[in-house]
Amino acid sequence: MTSIKTFAAGLFLALLVGCGIMPLKPGVATFTRPDGSTLTVKQPQNPKDSTIQKYSRTEEQGKVTESIETKIGAAQKDVAREMAAKLGSLRPVMWVGVLLFVFGLASFHPYLRAIIGSVTTSLVILAAGLLLMVLPTLIVGNELLILGGTLGVTAVYIFAIRHGKLQGFVDANKDGIDDRKQK
Repeated sequence: MTSIKTFAAGLFLALLVGCGIMPLKPGVATFTRPDGSTLTVKQPQNPKDSTIQKYSRTEEQGKVTESIETKIGAAQKDVAREMAAKLGSLRPVMWVGVLLFVFGLASFHPYLRAIIGSVTTSLVILAAGLLLMVLPTLIVGNELLILGGTLGVTAVYIFAIRHGKLQGFVDANKDGIDDRKQK
């Protein structure tokens, strides 16, 4: 029980610390000249390339020479917002696939396996969820056809497996009595 609490606390802490949804702050560089004026360079949010500012002022007679070069490096990869954008772009059919896939994984647990009936049925549910996640990106525009076909084939398979075992009659010795009932 302690390990479950430790795992839950660690997962909560990881989500709290590592999954910020705020954009990364842009870099800012400021240079103040002796006369009080300032030069500022500011990056946009999540820049992919570094930002460079070059300033040069030269006066020959009064011997004023100012030269400044400022370079602000590129931002780190913004994984949290990238993942949020990918999850936001999933079609509803893909969400059904994700739920079916997770249910297929969970059905390997002994309690759910007693309800589902067999490991093979769990694998079929898992495969149906995987198909619902992958096929809508390969065949765009036919999401309802993919959903209906995948769920229909899965339902027919589960029905055939569950009821096929109950209604089968095995009579290899041809005596009119089911061989499974003979000892």
